[in-house]
Amino acid sequence: MNCPDIASRVSAVPAAAQAEVNRNLGLLKTQIEDANKRLANAAGQGGANFVQNAVLNPLKDKRVATIDRIVKAIGGTAAKQQVDALATCTVNR
Repeated sequence: MNCPDIASRVSAVPAAAQAEVNRNLGLLKTQIEDANKRLANAAGQGGANFVQNAVLNPLKDKRVATIDRIVKAIGGTAAKQQVDALATCTVNR
């Protein structure tokens, strides 16, 4: 999976939010690992849109929610387009 690096984009985290931000950054890594496992287990299954529908779209949905929690924890706001761009992953070819 190729996913935008969220950790490198998070700066100036208030001390009170650090634990929540770290927990969610860890969750982003876990989500990618889980998607990689699903992708490996799904090799040869489904049609042309199988990977998109079974792996990438669910991963994006999870990442959107996690990124939103990070943004809220640091007291910021982000446009839906920004969050969607950061949440979208691609498959290594």
